[in-house]
Amino acid sequence: MKWKNAVKVGLKAVAFLAILAALFLAASQLLRTKWVTQNQEEYIYGNLYDLNEDSLDVLILGNSQAVYGFSPVEMYDRAGISAYTLGGSSAALMSNYYWMLEACKTQDPSLVILDVSGLLEPFRENYERKRIDVMRFSMTKVQNILAMDGLAEDSLLSYFIPMLKYHTRWSELEGTDFGYGVNSDLTYRGQDLEDYCKNTLNYKKLIIDNDDPEEGLREMYDYQLEYFDKIYTYCQENDMELLLVKTPKYSWIGSDAAQVQALADEYGLTYIDFNWEEMLNAIGYDIKTDMKDADHLNVKGADKLSDWLCDYLKENYDLPDRREDETFDLQINRELYETEHTDAYLCSTTDPVEWLTLLKEHTSCDIFLSTYGDVAGLVDDETAALLADLGLETDLNALEAGYGFVAWLTNDGTSVEEATDSGYVRIEGTLDNGIAYQVVSRNQTDNKQSKQLINGEDQSVNTQGLNITVYDQEQDLVIETVCIDLETGEMTCVTRADS
Repeated sequence: MKWKNAVKVGLKAVAFLAILAALFLAASQLLRTKWVTQNQEEYIYGNLYDLNEDSLDVLILGNSQAVYGFSPVEMYDRAGISAYTLGGSSAALMSNYYWMLEACKTQDPSLVILDVSGLLEPFRENYERKRIDVMRFSMTKVQNILAMDGLAEDSLLSYFIPMLKYHTRWSELEGTDFGYGVNSDLTYRGQDLEDYCKNTLNYKKLIIDNDDPEEGLREMYDYQLEYFDKIYTYCQENDMELLLVKTPKYSWIGSDAAQVQALADEYGLTYIDFNWEEMLNAIGYDIKTDMKDADHLNVKGADKLSDWLCDYLKENYDLPDRREDETFDLQINRELYETEHTDAYLCSTTDPVEWLTLLKEHTSCDIFLSTYGDVAGLVDDETAALLADLGLETDLNALEAGYGFVAWLTNDGTSVEEATDSGYVRIEGTLDNGIAYQVVSRNQTDNKQSKQLINGEDQSVNTQGLNITVYDQEQDLVIETVCIDLETGEMTCVTRADS
């Protein structure tokens, strides 16, 4: 019977060690940093594993320029192209290579698009860890970690056992550490729908037409070139075509483009650089509306580039139109995508008519309005019609001199509107989500003011004209605040990028 007791003890020991190992792995997963801000690497890379097998035709690789520069959903809507972007903050080509291998375990893309920024950027370990942490354990991950030998300052063992690096994070844990997986809709096939708009950039500095191809020469890094060759070789061996692209980037210069072109010629590859003015004109680029910041497109710019690229890909590559396949699933939250897409466009236009037209399509927000100064006789017919479509019942042109006016156009189609000849008017209350609001218009001779408080914080631009704040109760988020100068027809915008 001793052997039976020994077996029982052995089984208990094995079970104990298995439970201990499972708890250790769970704790490691809990404690490691979750990359759910900035470029949303947790979801961009993590969502790859959720894709249906063999549902991907175009794999886009790169860094944050790729995340913001390409719109896979737009590519599908326009041409039925099934694409996915694997990119993130300062991603090295090493990361691009190993994630390409990871993607090809379940996918069989016929085309790989590589944004070439990484060729001229140094290796940054703190950014590379974001991608390695998200990768599932496999030989690919092992190879990726071992390839960091000589480049990484952290112990390579800490990549295998994240607890070694993150064990002190227990006091910093937040809700996202426990439930980050439930918010995977924050990205859409690798695109992060940021709505920032940088409208003060110098167009002549962006284009590289007038740059000296020898000036400011930055040598390509050997370790980036090594993995460029690996990407090329893998594509060749697996019947995948490779296309090189550079999205618009303020810090990209003529000598960068010249080096990449020489590399493309050496490998016999096509290279499309959207920093040339001809290419910017081809996509209908507008530097005042299409940039998130100096080096990244916003959603509006990404849609333009993706539309042009779709036409180019359909003409030059044999890609199926997935819209013709009734069984194909894009695997995104379409309703949320459309809402965020509209939000992003709202934050990238400075034309009042276009802005109000987009706002009319947005059915889930509350709109707060207040006047600053007199508006009577200044509202043109088109603007008045759009305001009426939004639910405004008051004829602003009928307001007499000295009147103040405020309104709350609710997300359920009703409105609260007040006007007074005393020059001061206010409405206030609590929204369904429990957030307090207050809207004020003061139109007195020596004291003019517009105020729109959401949860005690004034959102109003507070300048001459019609001040408007758009608020999403569900997200508890101010989408945008603008003021339309009714005399000049110009609009001042305050987006989250400016706050």
